[in-house]
Amino acid sequence: DMGLEPSVVPKMGLAEKCRHCGRCVFGCPYDIKWDTRAFLDQAVARGAELVTGARVDRLVIEGGCARGVLVGRRPGRRLYEADLIVIAAGGFGTPAILERSGIASEPGLFVDPVLTIAARIPAAWQCNEIEMPFVVQRPHYLLSPYFDWISALFNPAWRFPVPDMVGVMIKLGDEGTGSVSPRGRVDKRLTALDRTRLEEAGGIAAEILGRFGADPETVFTGTVNAGHPGGALPLSEATATGFHDERLPENVYVADASLLPRSLGGPPILTIIAMAKRVARLCRDRAFAGV
Repeated sequence: DMGLEPSVVPKMGLAEKCRHCGRCVFGCPYDIKWDTRAFLDQAVARGAELVTGARVDRLVIEGGCARGVLVGRRPGRRLYEADLIVIAAGGFGTPAILERSGIASEPGLFVDPVLTIAARIPAAWQCNEIEMPFVVQRPHYLLSPYFDWISALFNPAWRFPVPDMVGVMIKLGDEGTGSVSPRGRVDKRLTALDRTRLEEAGGIAAEILGRFGADPETVFTGTVNAGHPGGALPLSEATATGFHDERLPENVYVADASLLPRSLGGPPILTIIAMAKRVARLCRDRAFAGV
């Protein structure tokens, strides 16, 4: 009736076997939801060594090439040497590693801010449903049914019992106006335009809840949090073919959302996988060419 034209969100996994535990965002405990461990399993099966719990401090760069990565802190710091290095530490981790390595990243951090507008509807049990089953796309933001576990666990304002809460999530395509320090400190503020768009989306979400039967007096907001950080080493026309920024040592690539030139304002996983596979092919071709 509101003319929103929602569309079903494609899910990667076996949705027909869903047990309705509502823990999608924590990682499916029943392995019904696909995740990137599938790629890790393939790599290990073909001989890759997987080291966990190892915090990468920085690249060791000599003569324009990276000799390897330093892992851990003194004492006990270790150098992992490599002919080729791919950094994929995410939109917050990658720029911090680059900065600690003396490589400046762009102050164009975006985070796809997430804000849930919620209300009390007794015995709704949205908390047991698949997150984001369908989505309404609008310029610069989207709306989707979503149970906000972050707010439910950490926000005192989330004052109603979990089974009685219904939420509509706003995912904003924010302006790239943030940065990450060498120590990993994030400096990110919403601009006036971001706030205007968030307010507009909030009004639509509140109306949806009202039409669903919520008392307008019970409508409130959850906690603003970062959905998909990226943009610190954006691709340009010059780098879109080789996927290699001139600031990087010649044997170092980046393969995560840091490459995105702007916020997508929506789930970026397929785009990130596509970019990572492109980088993997470039690395393979480099290895076969004997570079």
